[in-house]
Amino acid sequence: ELEIMPPTQNSKEVAMAAAWFAASSIGMMTGNKVATNHLPLPSTLVILQAMATCVPLAVNKDVLGLEKKLVIKWLPVAALFSLMLFTSMQSFLYCTVSTILVFRNIATVCSTVVEFLVRGKRASVNIVLSELTIIGGCVIYGWGQLGISWWGFFWIMLNVGAQVAYGNLVKVYLSTLKDAKGQDLSKYTCAYYNNLLCLPFFMITFFIWGEHNKISSKVTTISAWGWGIIVFTCLCGYFLATTGFGLQKLVSATTFLVVNNMVKIANILLGMMFLNDRFTSIWAAVGCMVSLGAGVWYSYEQNKMNNQPPPKDSNNSSDVEEQEMSPSSSKV
Repeated sequence: ELEIMPPTQNSKEVAMAAAWFAASSIGMMTGNKVATNHLPLPSTLVILQAMATCVPLAVNKDVLGLEKKLVIKWLPVAALFSLMLFTSMQSFLYCTVSTILVFRNIATVCSTVVEFLVRGKRASVNIVLSELTIIGGCVIYGWGQLGISWWGFFWIMLNVGAQVAYGNLVKVYLSTLKDAKGQDLSKYTCAYYNNLLCLPFFMITFFIWGEHNKISSKVTTISAWGWGIIVFTCLCGYFLATTGFGLQKLVSATTFLVVNNMVKIANILLGMMFLNDRFTSIWAAVGCMVSLGAGVWYSYEQNKMNNQPPPKDSNNSSDVEEQEMSPSSSKV
């Protein structure tokens, strides 16, 4: 019985981290779509959200102060984080929530390829079949959904690439990067560095995209409800940043994307209920269901493969102990 306790406790920790991350992600996805309707300035929105995250983290005792070497090492992560946020905000300007989520499903395929090339992690036949089904569902949806903006599709695909690169790089950094004292970085330190270092990137896009010429006229037209939504996204951004790193410390990059896939159904339902998202044809609805259903299938196959118990030899307790200490037995 004592041997079962550690994985059980780990499973509870993962479940709690995933639940908090999912709730924050759902709120952020729907909130950002509404926020861009009230303030169609993506860089301005991200700057507000990043500052709202940095302020409470700056006074958090668990947050490590800025270290020059660590800042330099973290810049590639911050750059990918900035690209991921910027392309996501741009896609909200051109596409519905349903369209964004359906095509973002391709990220699981890209992540599997990257994990195979980088870490040598092989996928099962059923995982490959589920990913091919995801692609098929995206093709059907794109064929059936009228009015899809090619400019919006470009931003979605760029976001997929940034999301995959960011997820895999963060996983490597969380397992290898240490502070000056040789200690692991806390999730609060990671969130602080991410949001603080992304500010210079968004200040650049703020001026390149000409938002400095529009902000004064746009801000004066925002209603109280619009400001409430913007504040709501700032709160979701804080919890998403901290819970995201906490979850990434516990699971693989692919599993992290699995959790993202699982919240897509809720986001699509919320989009239909509150954002007037509609399918323009039966084929669009079929494509959406096929893609998301294949995403659920993929999640099932991925978890089944990761949770396969290592072979045990009941006559050799030392072998059992070695298997329990191996990385494959603890991977989520």
